[in-house]
Amino acid sequence: MDGSQWRAQVLGLAQLWGPDGQRVRLERRAAVALAWLALNGPSLKSSLSALLWPDSPPSTARNNMRQLLRRLRLASGGAPLVDADTERLALAEALRVDVAVMKGAAEARQAAQVLEALWSEEYSLLAGYDFDDCPELERWLEGARAGVDGWVREAREARIAGFTLDGNWVDALELAQQWARLEPESEQAGRHVMRLFYLQGDRGAALAAFERLRAALSRELDVSPLPETLELARDIEKGSQRPRTSPSLRVLLPLTVLRPPVLVGREATWRQLEEGWERGQMLFISGVPGSGKSRLAEEFATARGRWGRIEARIGDQDVPFASQARAFRTQLTRWPGVRLPDWVRTELSRILPELGDPYLLPPLHSEPAMLRFYEAHVVALQMLHEHEDISVADDIQYWDKASSKAFTYALSRLPDAVASGVKPLRFIDCYRRGELAPYAQMHIQQLVELGMARIVEVDALTPEDVRAMVASMKLPGAEAHAESLARYTGGNPLYVVETLKHLLETDSLEKDWPHRLPPPGRVGHLIQRRLERLSPLALQLARLAALAGGAFRVSLAPAVLQATSEDLRGALGELEAAQVLMDERFSHDLVLEGVRASMSAADMRTLHGHLATALESERAPAILLAHHWLEAGQVERALPHLLTSAHSDEQVLPPEQAADHYARAAALMQSIGRLEDAARARASEARCRARASA
Repeated sequence: MDGSQWRAQVLGLAQLWGPDGQRVRLERRAAVALAWLALNGPSLKSSLSALLWPDSPPSTARNNMRQLLRRLRLASGGAPLVDADTERLALAEALRVDVAVMKGAAEARQAAQVLEALWSEEYSLLAGYDFDDCPELERWLEGARAGVDGWVREAREARIAGFTLDGNWVDALELAQQWARLEPESEQAGRHVMRLFYLQGDRGAALAAFERLRAALSRELDVSPLPETLELARDIEKGSQRPRTSPSLRVLLPLTVLRPPVLVGREATWRQLEEGWERGQMLFISGVPGSGKSRLAEEFATARGRWGRIEARIGDQDVPFASQARAFRTQLTRWPGVRLPDWVRTELSRILPELGDPYLLPPLHSEPAMLRFYEAHVVALQMLHEHEDISVADDIQYWDKASSKAFTYALSRLPDAVASGVKPLRFIDCYRRGELAPYAQMHIQQLVELGMARIVEVDALTPEDVRAMVASMKLPGAEAHAESLARYTGGNPLYVVETLKHLLETDSLEKDWPHRLPPPGRVGHLIQRRLERLSPLALQLARLAALAGGAFRVSLAPAVLQATSEDLRGALGELEAAQVLMDERFSHDLVLEGVRASMSAADMRTLHGHLATALESERAPAILLAHHWLEAGQVERALPHLLTSAHSDEQVLPPEQAADHYARAAALMQSIGRLEDAARARASEARCRARASA
């Protein structure tokens, strides 16, 4: 048996782990011996014996050491854990001890490896043991524990700084929260949590983290927060906090640019939102891309209560119930404790297969069956939002027709479904002006005419507004460009932000206004320049995300791009740092459009083909496969999937959805000369439409 198959844990509960998963608790002095050798290296046997048995004669201490080594060998089934000769002791070369791994990583400044050495959340060296009977050993252990605490603290600090620098706020916040949970009185950890919550736009959570920290300090230490912590809390409350600079060769975009702290120029729209809210109306916020619709909705929702966010994505309109399915998945993830009734789960499995097997259900051929299906949406919507006052829906211009119909039904039923005395769920929806589908436009207009909804238009900022926005960012040299920024951007908030990012990244902020910027009012060229700075693999990953749309996930990329997972993780980090992608979706639709504009038609066809092949191997929905094969220019390969989708939809979804797919298949078949097949598809279309109108 080889010692490499054993590892020793002395951080936290001291124990040995064997090759077959066996675990052996280490007694006190054996654990100390391993920790001492791991931290100090080979040592004189007599010195360590004297520390462990300070009150024993040398001969007795030597005999005790022999017995300790014998017990260690028995505990490991004979595997050599400690090499010993007459004079010296050393760890067996192959034995892995957690604190030795941590020490090596700390000395090499490898923060990730330091944290990987923590096999449990409890990492105090030899936790639970004390050595009051060994004074010298007790003093050594106190210093060693302080050293371990320092290594872990520095590693966490470095990892959080690295994640933040890369724009990976999710992992940074997760690590900071773990730190704060283990050390609730740590102001260093608490400040990170506060800053990162604010960076993600959740000012309420940031201030709640401050209150928890202040309570822990008062309870555990009977002290108040440090001035630095109080200043951070005040800055977050005002919305003007900026992170401390971090040394890096790359440009670290300040928080004030990533999320401008002041919502300027929206006083009139805010009043309209308040008026609609007081009248109990559903609120629709409309504006051009980049006008700040989402930010306005989030700020207003924050001021009115608890809220959650859902979104539609480009490509949803081609897949029935894509938007509604994503919304339910978002809420199921956000509130995992919600237990939907079995009949609701069964009905929703028609659009969420993970909840059951939709093919075991009868087709929706009768009105009672359709009503049961839609009633399941009502119950799910109510239960999945029971902990929220407001639902904010973004980009509803992409909402598919089937989802829109189901939501319209649910909206009409929710007042009856809400228990007496319970506040009804309120809705704030955002969409791009002029881009609503006809069915969505008609539905919204009907709600407005009935007095049930209000449309609030978000317009461009005035030059004064742009000046106030720039001043709030507190960037050296930026205010001198306020007039030029207003003229260049046309008052579009996103354009202002993207322009400032460009000036920061090119070290031009404190220089004269550049003469070679693209024409005023256009941000596409700036986004294109940001894309040009990406590595080839990162750019390919962004292009894949653009073409995959709502079906994109990084796990698709290895097969499509023929790259390793490790390389792709680096590419994803690069895209997040450049604010191209955030959480596997584009940071903004204009960025998505910039990526698409960077591709030639031939490149798009090729990538669609690779994507279709990868999705086929994963047995993706037939309608997605049909879409990508059609975009790849391969109609023959698309048709079987289009027909499969139509047949499938006819079984489990409302018949008008299947009719649309049959019609599309018929048109394609006719275009390539398959006239008999086209006629059969037309007959199937007619059958479905007749059933839909019955």
